[in-house]
Amino acid sequence: MDHAQIVDQLMQHCKQVIDKILHAPDLQGIAAASLAIFERMRELAHALLQAKIDLEAQRLKNQAPEPCCPGATMAFVHTRLVQPTTLFGQVDVPVRTFRCMGCGTTVRPDDAPLGLPSSGEFTDDVRALYTPLAAELPHRVSNEIFARFTGVELSSHGAQGLIERSATDLGHWQATQEAQQRQAVAVARQEDASRGRLEIAMDGVMAHIDGRWQEAKVATVVVRRLPRHSPRPVRGAVLARRYVCVLGSAEELVERIKQTIRQAGWEAIPVAEILGDGAAWIWTVAEAHFPGVRQTLDYYHLSEHFYDVARLLYPEQPEAAKAWVEAKLAACVQDRVGDVLGALRRLRPRPPAARQAVRQLIGYVENNRHRICYKAPWYQGLAVGSGAVEGACKHVIQARFKRAGMRWKRQGFLQVLALRLARLNNTLDAFWASRGLPVQAAA
Repeated sequence: MDHAQIVDQLMQHCKQVIDKILHAPDLQGIAAASLAIFERMRELAHALLQAKIDLEAQRLKNQAPEPCCPGATMAFVHTRLVQPTTLFGQVDVPVRTFRCMGCGTTVRPDDAPLGLPSSGEFTDDVRALYTPLAAELPHRVSNEIFARFTGVELSSHGAQGLIERSATDLGHWQATQEAQQRQAVAVARQEDASRGRLEIAMDGVMAHIDGRWQEAKVATVVVRRLPRHSPRPVRGAVLARRYVCVLGSAEELVERIKQTIRQAGWEAIPVAEILGDGAAWIWTVAEAHFPGVRQTLDYYHLSEHFYDVARLLYPEQPEAAKAWVEAKLAACVQDRVGDVLGALRRLRPRPPAARQAVRQLIGYVENNRHRICYKAPWYQGLAVGSGAVEGACKHVIQARFKRAGMRWKRQGFLQVLALRLARLNNTLDAFWASRGLPVQAAA
C-alpha cells in the first residue's frame, strides 16, 4: 500500500468516526460526547500509528544492513511480526533477521530505527508515561489510573518488569551524565562566586524491607545564594536542590552525596554546613568526610526535646510550658547555651519522670553544645533547621514506601526508589527526552 492509499484509508476512517459522533442520539450531553470522542480518537490513533509503522518498515526493507565483518555478506533469514504494546494498543511490526556469513552472528537491523523494545512487551512511550505514576503511587493504583486514561492494562507482573527495565535504563543513563542541570548554579557563580554555598542535611527513616524494618538514609544537598550584608537574618535563596537516598551504610550515603555534587557540577561550591538531628552516624561521617565544616544541630529537633521536658514540668499549664521553651530557644539562637545549661541544672522537679527527662536534656545539649551555634549561620543566610531533609524523609520514603500494609523486597524497593529520586530531582523527563521522548507537559 503506497502513501496515497494509506492517507485515503485513514481519511475514510476519520470520516466514519466523525459521522458516528455527530449523529449518535445518546451523545447529546457534553461529558458523554467528550468521553466517546476520547475513546474514538484512540481507535483512530492506533490506525494512524500502524500506518506509520508500515511505511517505515517498507522504507527499511529497501536498505541493506551493514555487515559485521569486513568483506562479509549479510544473508537474509526471515521476516516475522513482532507485536509490542504501545499507548494505543498492540501493533504489528515486521522485523527482518539477517546472518553474517563471516562470523555467523544474527542481527535485526530494523529494531533500533523502529524503536522496538530490547526486552519486554512495552514500547518506550508506555514506560515514559507509566514511570512517573509508579514513582508516586502503589502499583495497583498506578495500573488502574493508567488503564483508565490510556486503555493500556498492565498486570502486576508486567508492571514489575516495566519498572525493573526502566530503573536499569535510568541507572545506565545517569552513569553517563556528569553535568546535568548546571545552568542556574553556573549563572549564580558568574554573578558572584563568593555567595554560593552548599548545605547538606542527613537523616534516617525506617521502611519494611525483606521481612524486617531497615533504615533508609536520606540527604538533601542544597545550593544557596547567600544574601548580601543585612542588619537582620535573611535566608539565602535556594538555587538548586538534590535528594539522595541509600539503603545502606552512612559511608554509602556520603559517597552518593559526593557523586551527586560531582554530577551536578558543584565541586567548586564550598560546603558551608552539615545539618543533623543529633544521630551519632551523621556527625561521624561529617567529621570524616567534611572536616572543618560547621555542624549544626537541627533547631526543630532541639525544640522537640525542650517541649518534651516542658510538658513534664508544666503538665497542666500549656501556656507556661510554651513560654519556658521559647525562652530557652531564644537563648540558644543568641548562642547563650551556657545560660541554658545553667538554668537546666538548677531545676529540681519533684516527679521522677521529669527529673530523668531534665538529666537527659542536659546530656543532649552538652553533647551537641558546639553544634547549637545558630546566630552565625542565621545571619549568614544559611538554614538552622533540617526541615528540607525531614520533608525528604516523608516525601521520598514515607509517602511512597510506608503506606498501610506495604512490604518490600530489596530489589523492588531500590528500583522504585531510583524512579522516585529521578522524578523528585527533575531528571526523569530528561532521561526519557534522551531516548527521543519529550514527555514533559507543555507550559
